[in-house]
Amino acid sequence: MKYYKLSMDMERKHDIICHYENDFGIWQNELVVGKVFKGWDGRFSFVYDKTEGYIATDYLANDKGWFVVSEKLKLLMENMNTEIQFLPVKIVSKQDGEEMNYYIANIVKLVDALCLKESKYFEINIQKLGTIYTVSKYAIYENKTDNADIFKLSNRQEIPIFVSERFKKMLAANDITGISLREIKVV
Repeated sequence: MKYYKLSMDMERKHDIICHYENDFGIWQNELVVGKVFKGWDGRFSFVYDKTEGYIATDYLANDKGWFVVSEKLKLLMENMNTEIQFLPVKIVSKQDGEEMNYYIANIVKLVDALCLKESKYFEINIQKLGTIYTVSKYAIYENKTDNADIFKLSNRQEIPIFVSERFKKMLAANDITGISLREIKVV
């Protein structure tokens, strides 16, 4: 099966870009490292300025680096083979206070599938943490993905999101916007 690294579609124009005004003590990495977040109370919201962008995509750009998804994308992802915690978040227009309901998709499905032999990377040894790999081109072992459609890698590689070919086909079939996919090597 083919797999892809998911990222923001940077080719589009006029898309909403979200900013947070109060993080309520939620650290940026708490919702990107593949762990269930237990302190969500629904107060967190993003604001956007319509002069910066006004088109609501299914994956919204934001200054936290979180995977913020529409209701449509959430419903589709709920039917994929993965583990995701969905946290409701309001998207509020700075101009008129108009609100939209979105979700932070906190992907908690981690797999130990990184193939260093076929990846392009460099490593740094940090005394208290050990070896850290900075990967520029990913390769994964297909037999270690648990056949997941959406996942993150374990062992300090939890920030990028990876998706299956099934996920890619689902995006195209449902006109999902705001996502770009780059194929990665599978061994």
